[in-house]
Amino acid sequence: MKKSLILVLLAAIGLSACGPQQKIASYWVNKEALPKGPYKSIFVIAMTENKSAQSHIESKMADVLNSRGRKAVLFTDLFPPSFTGKAQLSKEELAEKIAGVGCDGVITMALLDVTTVETYQPPVVSSAPVGYGYGYGGYYGFYNNYYPVVYSSGYYSIDKTYLIETNFYDVGTDELIWSIRSEAYNPVDLETWFNGFSRLLLDKLRKEGLIQD
Repeated sequence: MKKSLILVLLAAIGLSACGPQQKIASYWVNKEALPKGPYKSIFVIAMTENKSAQSHIESKMADVLNSRGRKAVLFTDLFPPSFTGKAQLSKEELAEKIAGVGCDGVITMALLDVTTVETYQPPVVSSAPVGYGYGYGGYYGFYNNYYPVVYSSGYYSIDKTYLIETNFYDVGTDELIWSIRSEAYNPVDLETWFNGFSRLLLDKLRKEGLIQD
């Protein structure tokens, strides 16, 4: 079973638990197609039109792969920043590129959907008695000092949930080995998201018996 590839998806040791809220939405593994030996070279594709994000995510994954003794080849290493989805490669062209660099596995990451929820938080008015005292100059002074009104204006909050799908394919058989969909709720940035994502992924793969501690 090719456990060593999946182990490298842990981006860092001792990840903080205070990252963005994330969860595994769905998971599938092709147990009949699981191979016995480790993959040696992995082709990494982050599917996004945002070239800066694509380069960052692919490089992050490559660093982890390399730290585990695996070679990583990035899509952005082979294709210039000017390459876009409008110039999409055919299956044969992409397969030729992957074979040309000697990769035996492919990992893909793609943002499938973004759900935006806008919530209105109504104004808050509260009365809070102050202390006891004398000499407030009539009933209004007494009222004004004992029942100050605290008012908070209403506002809108916007929450975003990102659905990400991560797949792993065997180059030799062209079969999907496993697929994981995860959700990230209001991620702060790419770095924080990736750390939280990799931790979730590792936990899930461990529970499925695909990796060992």
